[in-house]
Amino acid sequence: MRLRNRSLLAASFVVLIGAATAQPAVAGRKPAEGEIVGVARFLTGARHFDEAGVPLAEFRAKETSDTVRVEDLPKSEPNQQVRPTSEEQARELALRHDATYGTAGETVEQQLIDDITPEECRANPEKSSRPEGWIKNHFSYCQLGLLSFDQFRRVGPFLVPVGGFSARVTNMGYAYNGLRDTDWGIRVDEIDSWGVSNLGILRVEADCAADPAGSCRTANNGVSKLVPDWENDELGKIFYNSPGDPPDPARGEQRATGTFQIEYEFRSVITQDRDGPETSVRFDSAWYLPNKQGSIFNRVDPYLTLSTGDPEVTQSAFHIKDAQEQPGSTYPRIEGKTIPGASAQDPLHRLYHDAERRRQNREDFAVPVCKQQWPGYEELGQQCDEYPHASTYEGAARHLYQPEPYGRFSVRPINGYDNENSGRRLGTWYGNDRILDGDAFFIKIVS
Repeated sequence: MRLRNRSLLAASFVVLIGAATAQPAVAGRKPAEGEIVGVARFLTGARHFDEAGVPLAEFRAKETSDTVRVEDLPKSEPNQQVRPTSEEQARELALRHDATYGTAGETVEQQLIDDITPEECRANPEKSSRPEGWIKNHFSYCQLGLLSFDQFRRVGPFLVPVGGFSARVTNMGYAYNGLRDTDWGIRVDEIDSWGVSNLGILRVEADCAADPAGSCRTANNGVSKLVPDWENDELGKIFYNSPGDPPDPARGEQRATGTFQIEYEFRSVITQDRDGPETSVRFDSAWYLPNKQGSIFNRVDPYLTLSTGDPEVTQSAFHIKDAQEQPGSTYPRIEGKTIPGASAQDPLHRLYHDAERRRQNREDFAVPVCKQQWPGYEELGQQCDEYPHASTYEGAARHLYQPEPYGRFSVRPINGYDNENSGRRLGTWYGNDRILDGDAFFIKIVS
């Protein structure tokens, strides 16, 4: 862990390349006599790796004289051009992939961020080798894959192997709470090569599809090395920035999204290329956060945990637990009511911009229920705790703004110190995790 000090399914992708034009061969076209063609793959899925994330022998390049009949040459799978992803689409992908991560409430004020290390990425192939990769938190991403390029020459009715290359690719991505930047460290190791591939050149590029256009900028989007040079130094670095004006309420949050795809090109006697999976990053300049600009990996749903065993927030945690699990037992008493916020499928959304609605959530609807049910609670040093929080769109005044029935909330007088601790943790977490107005999240209660 470090201080924050800077302010689709398992798949095999195949492509054929013609020697003369260095372009993908037309599906079904047979290569000419003597022509060299290639098969390129980027393999995802834990079945390609052992428990330590090392590629299994059966998927690695190895010298062979086994021929392939021309008609058995795999058909071409064209690369897909990366396209911009909206924030709504990113959230849909998070839900589809069940991508969530939590922050322990007792740690939020330490402002620590738990980066994925290359070693951790490789040691968890069940997470990192999925096509969507592993978003450990808003600021840390990795994707583990197996890259391979094979070359064949046509001799009569056969394709004779003349070379091969394979490597483990560990793609590390970092975003920042304080900078509209994202850094990529692509590590290429566990290399096997033979024949014409031995002195090939592997180029790794990071392509960004931006929304709005021009929101991704880089001085150099790729790194090229000979195979022996990758063996000597596995790391290639690529840096992107999203330009923005100085943070200011008049300019809004200046949100932008970059959809990133790592692309691989291998040049030996022919040129072959293969695209890896993609992910996306949101850039913003939210003036109301402590760090007024930043970036996050946004194909994930965050949550905050509170523990019923934590003496600092015990009463808050038990209140939320009851509201989530036994809403009918809470006040206001509404038969059959449900209360959101316990899962990514039924989340809360941060409310910042509408101060009047935040006031209504608390003063007009939450506190009056407390006073009606528990008159005099304030004289006992208690405060009215409401859930969902007044700082969410799901707060007690929701029925005034959305087609929702009154009462999908809970209130309870609790110790003032406990209530203030819980509220402070939530507010600090909003800033640490760059939770903007409208962002979805949920609260998880643990014991």
